[in-house]
Amino acid sequence: MSEDNVPVSALLGAAYEAVVHGQGFAAREAVDLVRDLGFEKDGTAKPFRFAYQRTEATEAGPQVRTVHATVPLLSLINPPVISIDKAEISMSLHVISQAVETGPADTAIANGAPAAEKTTPKLAGRIVHQNDNNAVLTIASTLKQRDLLGSSRLTQLLDAAVSDRDHVWYQVLERAEPFREAATAFIKAVDDDGATGTGAGVHKWLQELWQLKETVTEAVSAFRDGQPEKIPQLHERWNTQCKELEQNWVDRHTEPKPMTPLRRTFLATATHVWHALLPGAYVAEFGPPTMEQLQAQFNAAVAAFAAAVPNLNRLLGQLNQLEGDVAQGCTAHKYEQQDAVAQTLARYNTTAAEIRMMWYPSTLNPDSRAKQDDLIETAKTVWDALVPRTVPVDFRVANELEAACNLQLYSLRELLKKLRLGVLRDAVGHAQTALLLTRPAWEAGEQVTDQQMQKVSQLLNDFNTEIDRVRPQTRWPTGLGGSIMNPAASSWDKHADTFWGHLITESHTVTHLNMRK
Repeated sequence: MSEDNVPVSALLGAAYEAVVHGQGFAAREAVDLVRDLGFEKDGTAKPFRFAYQRTEATEAGPQVRTVHATVPLLSLINPPVISIDKAEISMSLHVISQAVETGPADTAIANGAPAAEKTTPKLAGRIVHQNDNNAVLTIASTLKQRDLLGSSRLTQLLDAAVSDRDHVWYQVLERAEPFREAATAFIKAVDDDGATGTGAGVHKWLQELWQLKETVTEAVSAFRDGQPEKIPQLHERWNTQCKELEQNWVDRHTEPKPMTPLRRTFLATATHVWHALLPGAYVAEFGPPTMEQLQAQFNAAVAAFAAAVPNLNRLLGQLNQLEGDVAQGCTAHKYEQQDAVAQTLARYNTTAAEIRMMWYPSTLNPDSRAKQDDLIETAKTVWDALVPRTVPVDFRVANELEAACNLQLYSLRELLKKLRLGVLRDAVGHAQTALLLTRPAWEAGEQVTDQQMQKVSQLLNDFNTEIDRVRPQTRWPTGLGGSIMNPAASSWDKHADTFWGHLITESHTVTHLNMRK
């Protein structure tokens, strides 16, 4: 066969293949156009920003407001996607040769006999024109604009993004205006505070407050202009600025009373704006917390403290009493009932003193001590807010020596039940008073003074006097004219020796109930 002769199947296939390749090339061009035109290098949709004016009805009459909008660029255009809708292939073939090829059949016949050979006709020819000898292949095609494959889904996603953004934008606008009003009022109050020269000292932070206002304003503008990547940085700047103010702002007793609600409104409206821009984000504040916040902090500290000492059964009830005292104090403070606040403080102090007596060496551990410290600091803040310049009773032991004394006092109280001698309560009272005298020195990390030690020694003498007075009552009659000592007396003497030995290191005498030991 001459080199000019081509199999007819190849001639037809080449024409069809040209149509398919043309279709694929057009599709690739459309995808590249969408990628280059509609998206940034990082894959985000390119924005299209514009502004328009809208007239709104207000109480003051029609007002013209400029509205800024940002939409994805691809939502405004229809990418050109060309499709070959119809192709007519025209060619004239001049058959040059024909042949028949034979080969084995694809399958055998049913009875297993060999199948007849398969024959395939083969044609060879060339394309000719009707008028001359030039080879001609004509493909007449019809083009049509079609939707890009998946463009409907892309449009849905972009429309949803625009709709969601509009919803958030309206929410931001609704919250931004109250913030602007609150910021203006608060900043004016701070500015006026220093006008007479006799203010509370907050005027020096005027510039910082302006910066806080501008930070929120810039965040709102960034969202409006389609630049959300700036918002986290501005939010971090807000938190940093607030933390700096928190360290330097005046305390609740110095801050002017009319300024407090203005500050809280300023912070609350700012938090609403930030939560519209960054839902769930932590928003820092500054200045004294509200009573509600203080009460919540106290309750959280109580819960953490209780979890640190789960084996101290009596503690839970006492902690619940502390929570109740704080809650009642906050309620009385809300209604400006200062006498009721003082009464709740007295109950709190009584309960705290009882808790302090519950600490023994076995119940002390680093975790429980850390939680005690947290609760004490929170309690001080709460009661300082309720009763200015007041420090509540500290329920922490000063050291392990005090905890050891507590354990001995607890044992003496338990032995009172076995001895059935109510008169010994006075002796226990003298011992507890002696412990209270030594606490201040222990808390300060100092030695007990000679004057304090003289008072402790006198209380030991009073203790001994009580023991001498009640000793005859500790013997039980045998019914034969004799008597025996109450078995609990020896235990009492042992714990009394240990207790006074913790308090007085010098030589001393502790009178015993059982003098026959």
